[in-house]
Order: sequence, then C-alpha cells, then structure tokens
Amino acid sequence: MNTTNHKQIRETILRTLNDVVPNADIQNIAPDISFHDQIELDSIDFLRLMMSLEKELNVTIFDFDYPKLSTLKGCERYLTERLAPAV
Repeated sequence: MNTTNHKQIRETILRTLNDVVPNADIQNIAPDISFHDQIELDSIDFLRLMMSLEKELNVTIFDFDYPKLSTLKGCERYLTERLAPAV
C-alpha cells in the first residue's frame, strides 16, 4: 500500500467528516470505533459523509458497502481498495 495515498485518504476522510459534523473532535477519532458511537453521527450525516467522499475522491461507494465504512479504519481500507489502480 502506498503510504502517501493512505495518508491522503485519511486526511480526506477527516476533513470531510469535519465538514459534515463541524463540532466533532476529529483529531481524537479512534480508528476502530464507529463514527456513530464517537461523534453521534446519525444516518443522515453518515449519508452526507458517503456522498462527500464519493465527490472528493471521485469514487463510487455502494450502499450495500456502507457498514464497512462505519469506522475510520474501515473507511481507509475500503477507499484504499477502491482507489487502487486495476492490475
């Protein structure tokens, strides 16, 4: 995995999360705990986060994959795989 891409993806996720929930403490997000449990991200905000990530990263996130993106680590893993060049 390219560390630069991983770092950029993490920064994009956190920036986008901050846009969706401006008063959330995104600097202290635990990677393995759901966004919902940490910052009370409701379903509407979660949907806004998914749509914003799609737009920011120019990637399609399928709704049936949403459970995989409920944590920071899950988002990073999913988006890194989706953005990896096809071999």
